[in-house]
Amino acid sequence: MIKKSILLIVFTLIFGFNGNAQDTESDKIEQLKIAFFTEELNLTASEAKRFWPVYTKHNNKYEKLRSTEWSDIKSGLNNIKNLSQEESNQLLNDYLAYKRTRVEYREDFVNNLKEVISPKQIMMLKKAEYDFHKKLLKQYQSDKSSKE
Repeated sequence: MIKKSILLIVFTLIFGFNGNAQDTESDKIEQLKIAFFTEELNLTASEAKRFWPVYTKHNNKYEKLRSTEWSDIKSGLNNIKNLSQEESNQLLNDYLAYKRTRVEYREDFVNNLKEVISPKQIMMLKKAEYDFHKKLLKQYQSDKSSKE
C-alpha cells in the first residue's frame, strides 16, 4: 500500500504538468522507468521527491552531451576510411575528451546523489539501470520477433 502511494506521488510530481498530452512511446518508457527505479531503490516519498530532480537533471545534461559531442564523433566514425591521419587524430582526441566528460558527469551525479540517497541505493540504482535496459531490450526483441 505504501509503495503504491509513493508511486502515485512520484507520477503526480513528474507527470502532473503534462495534463492531457498524448503519451508517446518514450513517455511510456519513462513512466515505466520511474516506477521500476522507485520500487527497486525502495524510495520513500521524501527520497523520491529529492531523487527524481537530481536524476532528471543528470539525464538531461548527459543527453545534451550525447546529442552534441557524440553525434559529431559518430559521423566521423561512419566516414573513418576517408579521413586523413590528422583528421583521425582529431577524432580520437574528441572521443577521449567525450569519454572524460562522461566520467566527470557521472562523478558529479554520484556526488549529488549522496546528498539524497544512501550509497547502497546509489549502487542499487546502477543495477536497476542495467536491469531496466536489459528488460527493455528483451521486450523489444520479443515484439520484433512476434511481428515477423
